[in-house]
Amino acid sequence: MRRKSAAEHLRNERIILVICTVLAFVGAIFTASVLFSAIASAIDLSDGTFTVMSSFALCAGCFSAGAAAAKRRGRNGIKTGLACGGIIFLFTLIFGLIFVKSFSVGGFFTKILIIFICSALGGIFGVNSPQRFR
Repeated sequence: MRRKSAAEHLRNERIILVICTVLAFVGAIFTASVLFSAIASAIDLSDGTFTVMSSFALCAGCFSAGAAAAKRRGRNGIKTGLACGGIIFLFTLIFGLIFVKSFSVGGFFTKILIIFICSALGGIFGVNSPQRFR
């Protein structure tokens, strides 16, 4: 059995980092969406409330992705969170243009602020939280 080279080890670590980050992002959005769906089925809500709920779910997903990535990496929390936020924003923008087929400047800047602020805060939280498991 041969030993892994440093490049192979780094590649595997990056793959694990991406998988953990995506799972944290999707898991947080799924949990928030299930919770908000239960609330919406119990009481009658306005359209504006659904917009706030979807923004909060996106915020929770970005925070958890930034925290998971920064905790896994262990350094550069803000940079790691902003990098996660940039990737999430690009996917949100692309999927929004494909599926919704519309673009508003206000929605663009609101989403970019929500994503980058929550991802950076998640990165700060993740890098400063204690390491329990690796």
